[in-house]
Amino acid sequence: MQWIDFQKTSHQRLIYTQLDEAQSHAKNFSLRGHSLVRGVAGSGKSLVLHQRAEKLVQEKFDRILVLSYNRFMQGWIEANLGRNKLQVECSTFHRWAFQHLKYSYELDREKESRQRLIESAHKSNLSYQAILVDEAQDFYDEWFQALLKVLDRETNSLFFVYDNTQSVYGQSHRRKSGWSWAKLGIDVVGRSQIFDLNYRNAPEILELAWKFIQPHLEKAEIKVEKRENSPSIDKLIEPKKRTSRSSGISPLLVQVDADKIAIEISNQVKLALESHANSSIGILLHPTHQDIKSLKTQISKELFCLEIRHHAPMRSQERLGNIVDRPTVIVDSWNAVKGVEFDAVIIVGVETSEEFEEKAGLYTAMTRAKDHLVLVYEERSSIVESIEDILTAPDQLQAVS
Repeated sequence: MQWIDFQKTSHQRLIYTQLDEAQSHAKNFSLRGHSLVRGVAGSGKSLVLHQRAEKLVQEKFDRILVLSYNRFMQGWIEANLGRNKLQVECSTFHRWAFQHLKYSYELDREKESRQRLIESAHKSNLSYQAILVDEAQDFYDEWFQALLKVLDRETNSLFFVYDNTQSVYGQSHRRKSGWSWAKLGIDVVGRSQIFDLNYRNAPEILELAWKFIQPHLEKAEIKVEKRENSPSIDKLIEPKKRTSRSSGISPLLVQVDADKIAIEISNQVKLALESHANSSIGILLHPTHQDIKSLKTQISKELFCLEIRHHAPMRSQERLGNIVDRPTVIVDSWNAVKGVEFDAVIIVGVETSEEFEEKAGLYTAMTRAKDHLVLVYEERSSIVESIEDILTAPDQLQAVS
């Protein structure tokens, strides 16, 4: 059985959407002051951030800093800004903090160390007229407070986007009633926007992802609201799906023996690329899989034998560049590709997600897939059974044409 046939979905790649009303409104917030966008996965948050950076350059702002959490997302942002020859400083937070403030990621573990980061930023000579932050759900409170110390007080231009449903590195306190950005000295009153329409995912993929994560949100006592109900900052947003994104392809759940996973995935990637070579495929592994490095090596070896160009970084330093442009095949943990997207995604290790953060990570991994999603498991588990049930359950998300 062929898992992925791009001939059935390649026409979807021709769909181009201008900024919708909510996106345009957010892009055009005053360039001075603090503003934020909270939106569901695939709702265009990063696209708006990119256009916001362009507007800042057009309005003669200089010393512009754009930050993301992971390296691959930085690569995508940097590549897109570079195409338009925008002179901005683009980095991951950790890379920026180490370069300018000698703060390394090991210091994240202790609150005292994070507090010292704020002091270091205050004492530095850094000054930016504008700071833009992607993946803000994974930024520590102290990171934001440090950024405020290096933000030009005259322009005070801070713009950040986030989705708490995709938070896999903690920061759970922001999903509790009574918390607000004002506690960090960030004032977004009158300058915030909610994106609830998912443009990225085929509706069949979004339905699966949302129905998977929803009961775990309820169990964790995390409240969800529709955008129309003007949800408070601690509540998550229920996504809407676009029916026009459908090619009629349902997500696929397949069982593969452990000793055959690498060769089966590689053969399936070869078949998929034969149907449409100019495609992007993400092979995403459970980040805490006990044999993740070994499995990554095995898959990379099999892909190499089939003469399939791919990227399988073994160290974080190797996660460089823009992996979104087609054609590309990436093999990595699903946390490493947060924020980016692929024509097809093959997820390995779905059956071993137990903690809430792991389930949120799996949800996020599912929403990386634009048109094809394949979920691979070795042994049956409660997670596998729940996915089986979801695949035959009635649709529940509100649809927009």
